[in-house]
Amino acid sequence: MQKIINNKLGKTVLILLSTVSLLSIAACGTGETEARKVIEQSGKKITVMDNTTQSVYTKLKLTSIDKLEGVRGMDWVSEDMLVVDKENKEQTPVTVEGQQRYPHNFYLRDLASGKETPLKEGEQSLGFALLSPDKKHVFYKEVYEATGIGYIMDMETGVSVKTGDAEFMTTEGEWADNEHVIFPNMEGNIVRADVTGKSEIAVKTGVGYVHNVVQAGSIIYYIAHEDSQLIAYDTGTKQSEVIAKGVMWAIPSPDGAKLALVKRTAPTEMTLSLCDTAGNELSTLASGTQVFGTSWSPDGSKIAYTTTSENGNENRLFITEVETGEQTPISNDMQASDKLRWSPSGKKLLTSTSVLKDNAYQFMAYVITLS
Repeated sequence: MQKIINNKLGKTVLILLSTVSLLSIAACGTGETEARKVIEQSGKKITVMDNTTQSVYTKLKLTSIDKLEGVRGMDWVSEDMLVVDKENKEQTPVTVEGQQRYPHNFYLRDLASGKETPLKEGEQSLGFALLSPDKKHVFYKEVYEATGIGYIMDMETGVSVKTGDAEFMTTEGEWADNEHVIFPNMEGNIVRADVTGKSEIAVKTGVGYVHNVVQAGSIIYYIAHEDSQLIAYDTGTKQSEVIAKGVMWAIPSPDGAKLALVKRTAPTEMTLSLCDTAGNELSTLASGTQVFGTSWSPDGSKIAYTTTSENGNENRLFITEVETGEQTPISNDMQASDKLRWSPSGKKLLTSTSVLKDNAYQFMAYVITLS
């Protein structure tokens, strides 16, 4: 593991999933800069945070950024243990477009020692592992290009069960609670599966393709239709309500009281805003050609996200204090290809991208430590 502190690695090129990106890192500066303004919108006052290169306040500081070569960081098992995805070169490779490709399997990575131990190996490529809130189970997919079959594995026994026989998009699926996952199938319905493998249709949306399915308490949120409607389905009343349009991603806070919404506001602009559960905008945190990786800290006090400038040359990672609007730029040149994931303590962040090495692209994971 190579440690990087206040060090640039080069220029970044963003690409998600089927494409790849080069990642460069630069640590943040210090100082105090007022970066808030209040505007009137539809008769309501909205606080807008500018993306400055200096911290609004310096309560939150970058300690280090650690680089893990050749692996894709999946999720935190504990404060010092990760589930990572990497090639298993002990398996037989397949040739794709003239290149040999090995299956991707899961390993446990000890951050202190750098040692990796197998978690789930085999000839089939695996991906998109996500730990349950209590860390007792892992939800993952057997990957077939953009789709896959879902599985839930018991972390203690290593036994896996299918969440169903039908394929769905590999980027979909979240834990609804410690015992259940939810995801949309290819027919546009929302499936709920438990840790024993039992599954059922939780919501018959009737709208065709839906995506970004997440649950907070009794409410299931999903995005549908050409105008990217954010729909809230109440599992108690069985009623659905459109609460916003033009939404790319919706990320509920840990307590379910707020939503972080990434919206497409113009052909070359996205904005990140805070809303209540009815979709009413409370504040705008950021804007850029792209806004990615948005993630709430475990206690719901902070939001981490990355933005990309219109020319694509500036890729910034920020953390914002939700209540005060205090904004800390962690890196002025970083783009997360994957969602940012907080450690259980809220003192570390995990993200991954792809980098060019020896004329080939490989995954690279980054562990960001804060103080």
